[in-house]
Amino acid sequence: MSVEPISVETSVEPTCITLTFPVGPEHIRLARLVASGLVAQLDYGLDDLEDLRIAVDELCALVVAHARPDTMIEVLFEVDGDEVSVRAVAPAAPGGEVEIDELSRLILLAAVDAHDLVRQDGSVVGRLRKRPAGADG
Repeated sequence: MSVEPISVETSVEPTCITLTFPVGPEHIRLARLVASGLVAQLDYGLDDLEDLRIAVDELCALVVAHARPDTMIEVLFEVDGDEVSVRAVAPAAPGGEVEIDELSRLILLAAVDAHDLVRQDGSVVGRLRKRPAGADG
């Protein structure tokens, strides 16, 4: 008796989720929870999952630090294949350029494939992109 191998193909269609919450460090954990839920459907290992959670936390903290108080932050999560992109936007506080402090820069460099933080059209915008370790491209 011969047993035929079972072939399983999975496909993750592009997914987009937008989370909006008041600017404040106490709400950032909501973004981490959404990131965890999205990555659960992908082929990410535990290290990649934790890297993304840490990076989303750091990105949102940077945006909150440069945002006007009493406003809202919008965090857009996009999944396309095995890549997760996150964009966090909030109205910018008055002042000069936004910048990433050295510790945050090192955390983001270690955790994600690409990141940036800019002031754009009166807003502070943070972005990151992550693929699982060993992913091609």
